[in-house]
Parts: sequence; C-alpha cells; structure tokens
Amino acid sequence: MQNRLRSFPAALRARLILGLLAAAGALLGAPALVAAPIPEVARHGAAVSAANALVAEVRVSLTGAARVFVEYDNPQAGRYRTALSDPGAEHVIPIVRLRPQTTYDYTIFVAAGSSASERDAAAGPGGSFTTGALPPPLADLQVTAYGRSSQPLILSNYRRGDLPGYFVLWDETGATVWYRAGVAQPGPIAQLANGNFIFLERANLIEITPLGEVVNRFERDGEAGIPHHELSVLDDGRVLYPSSEIYVFDDSANGGAEDTTFRVDNLRVWDPASGRIEQVWDAKEAWDVRDPDQRRPGRLRDDGSFSWTHVNSVRVGPRGNVIVSVRGRHQVISLSPDLRTIEWQLSGPDSDFEFPNPRDRFYGQHTAAQLANGNVLLFDNGLLRPDAEGGRYSRALELRLDAVAGTAVKVWEYRLIPDLYSARGGSAYRLGNGNTLINFSSVPARLRDVPMTVVEVDAAGNEVFRVDTLDALRPVDRSRGRATGGTRAIMGETMLRPPA
Repeated sequence: MQNRLRSFPAALRARLILGLLAAAGALLGAPALVAAPIPEVARHGAAVSAANALVAEVRVSLTGAARVFVEYDNPQAGRYRTALSDPGAEHVIPIVRLRPQTTYDYTIFVAAGSSASERDAAAGPGGSFTTGALPPPLADLQVTAYGRSSQPLILSNYRRGDLPGYFVLWDETGATVWYRAGVAQPGPIAQLANGNFIFLERANLIEITPLGEVVNRFERDGEAGIPHHELSVLDDGRVLYPSSEIYVFDDSANGGAEDTTFRVDNLRVWDPASGRIEQVWDAKEAWDVRDPDQRRPGRLRDDGSFSWTHVNSVRVGPRGNVIVSVRGRHQVISLSPDLRTIEWQLSGPDSDFEFPNPRDRFYGQHTAAQLANGNVLLFDNGLLRPDAEGGRYSRALELRLDAVAGTAVKVWEYRLIPDLYSARGGSAYRLGNGNTLINFSSVPARLRDVPMTVVEVDAAGNEVFRVDTLDALRPVDRSRGRATGGTRAIMGETMLRPPA
C-alpha cells in the first residue's frame, strides 16, 4: 500500500492520506476531519483619508478571526492587491498607490488560519470609493507625461523658492500616486527596507511611514550634524549621508580674517535599528582648508560662513568604494571601502585624470556614481562652464577612466533639445535595464514658461518616458533635487494589472 501511494503526485497523495484517516476515524467512532470554516464579512466600508487625498482605508469586521486582503481596481489606473493582514476579527486595511479624483472598486478577500495565504482566500463583498483632489501646490502644477517608464514608481521632490514644497511618487505613466505636501525646504528622500521613507526637511532628518506618521526625527546641529543633499541607503539598511560643521580658523597669513568661518563637510551613517549615528569621514582631514590651493573663496551663506567642499552626493561603488561628488571643487572622488583614503580624484584640484578633450569636463555636478564597468555617470550642471567648452548647459555624462594613461574620456551623454541649464539640483541614474533616468532640475523664476523635465532614455538616447512640470502661476525659482527609480511598492501592494 505504501509503495502504491508513493506513485501518486504529492498533493494527491496528501488528499488520499487525509481521506484514509477520516475513514479510519469514522470506523473507530472518531469525529471526521473537517476544514475550518472561513469567517464571513459582517460589516465593511471604505473612506478616503482627510489628511491625504491619495490614501484610503477599508474597514472590515468578520464573524471570526482570519486574515484579509483587498483588491482594488480602476480601468485606467490599474489593479492592485494589498498585503495580507495579520489574523483578527477587526481590520483596517490601508489603500495606497491611488490617483487623484479617481473612483476605485474594491473586493475583500478572507483567508482562515494563521498560515493562510492569498491562494486560500475566498472573495467576499466589496464596494467603491473616490479619491480627492491634490492640495496646493500640487494642484497648481501643469504636468504633462509622455510614454511609459520602465520603473513602476518614480520618487521625487519639488521646491518653490522659500515656499513649502512636497515629495511625490509618480506611477509608470507619470500620474501622481503618493505625496507628502507642506514640506519646508524639502531635501532628498529615500525608501528604507521596511517601506518607510526618510527625508530631509530644513536639514532635519525625518523618518515617516507611507501613511505620513513620523517615526524618527533628528534635529540639525545635534548628533546628526547638519545633514544635506543626499541620503544613500546601504545594503545593510543603514543610511549614509553628508553633513557639515562650522570650522573657524585664523586665515590672516593668507590675507583673510582671524576668524574666517568655513562650513566643512563630513560623512555620517545612521542606523535606523539602533538610532546610532556615526561620523565616518571628514573633509578637513583629507584636504587642508587653510591651504588656498585646496579651496576656492566659497559662497557666503546667511550665517556668515563660507561653503567649501559642498558635498552633494554619496554612492557605493562596485568594489564597496564610496563615490563622493564634491561640487565646491568641481570634483568627484573615490574613497576606499574603509573610508580611510582617497583612491582617486577626478577633475578639480590635484586631479588624477586629464581630459584630452576639454569639452568632456564637468562643472558643479550632482549624483556621481561608478557603474559596474568602472565608468563614472553624473549629472553635469555646467555651473561656470567656460564659453570655450560650450558655456551654460546641463547634461547627463558618462566618462571612461583609464588609470594607466591617466585620462577621462566621454563615452555617452544626453542633452535636451533645446538645452536646459540647471544651475542647481538635477540627477542622472543608470537603471537596471540600461536606461538612464535624468532630472533637469532648476528653472529660474524669470523663465515661467520653461518646464522642469524628467526623462528616461535608452542607450541610444531615445526618449521612452518624459514628464514636463510647469508652475507658471508661481513667480519663484523652481527646483527638483532628485528623480529616482527602484521603488517597487508603497506599502507592500502588488500590481495585478498595470496602468492603461
């Protein structure tokens, strides 16, 4: 009998064994094995959050304890499934990845047992809800999208002079599906492994849930230093970021003041699990701020200090090395994996590489990264680019470094037609499929009819996706610091059908 059972597939064999046990139990007077009934939905309802027009919740009351998930659908926006809840009789299921002023139908699914999965669920009742309108300033924007991105979600920010800005997620068609509005001086933002978002607001380090609840907050000038410009999530979940400190010294020997004040950058790492912050690199230990050849006059800040190195991006390279963009020196450097030494310096003072073609140089760059092939990709703002090298324009730029010859040569670039000059901000990221996501960021107030542009291009420079953002009603400088891909979900939801 045992050998015969082994000849059946595993699933059928299991059912036969259960059937034999049930029959044997019946012969012996034991109760038959019966599957636990799935609880029914006693009450349910959906409502859109008063605090966020693109967040809803479905409340479900069951006749017994079970796990629940919700599928929600709009013909244009796509179909999605929430993550499976914990067992219980009462459930509040958050619904995210929604478009504004859009009606969704939803269906509740119930799965009995603590180990139940989506495959064990039974469809229950459903209903519908309609999202609200975007708040200002999002509602003021004229957003035009073309094509379809290879990224399910694109994370970005938007600043409007000194007015409050916002963070936003677009879906692959350029529709807004998540936001956090009313952010004072919004800086970089990144998503952690737990789904929370970490961002900078007025140089304060803040962690929130996708629903907007503040989880952690570190004030500037304290343990966190003065964070700015970048948040790079490491593989172990920690966050690497540049911060700065005020450094005062006697510069009278160089014709300066006895109390010359510089803002000097360092790198710090924050561990969300422990809350510990550690400084791991200091610019004034790498270069001598007292040496005029190692600094430029700097930009005078409101607090009376001069901005020196102005680090604006940090990214881990293919060998575990750390690539740092030092905008104040028009330079990119590579730090050893232990962050103790500078491996090489590209452009700027004491560069280890020459540019055979001067037009391959970059100026005031952002988001420098080393690719798997060793090339360096960055967003070249073109700040103070000499007229002989093309003057003021911005581009995405990829350089091949030859350590033997000591040269840096352009192998790829992308420029808008016509050119757009982004004096500050901007980003360029190489995606997993080989495409490049590029953010042409800042637009002066006087150019009110010129949009900010985010574009995804393939290796040949063909546009596959583009979003133009125009804020013609606001006579202020506009800027978008970053536009990044790689976000797969907002709260663990699964896409069942993509947007139309």
